[in-house]
Amino acid sequence: MNIKLIEIEDPIERHKRGAIEVAITTTSGEKRWCFFFTPEGMSACGDWIEGTKVRFHYGASHMILVSEISESIIKAALRDIDKQGKIELCTTPYV
Repeated sequence: MNIKLIEIEDPIERHKRGAIEVAITTTSGEKRWCFFFTPEGMSACGDWIEGTKVRFHYGASHMILVSEISESIIKAALRDIDKQGKIELCTTPYV
């Protein structure tokens, strides 16, 4: 599976409040989806661990965590994942 097109669906500045949604189109025409988080965005949303002020996230194989974010970082991360042959594991069919 190879990436043909990467579409960032949210403003990059949103990373401070939550996730950045990204759609990809493969060379076969399949459309897939994932989302990117920064530590700052993860701390601004998610479920609370009962009795604490700590948030957590789990169970989303299509969540990609980066320490900083920009359009070029998103594209580089996805192309690296694709080069490793794992883009299908790290994305989900676009609905």
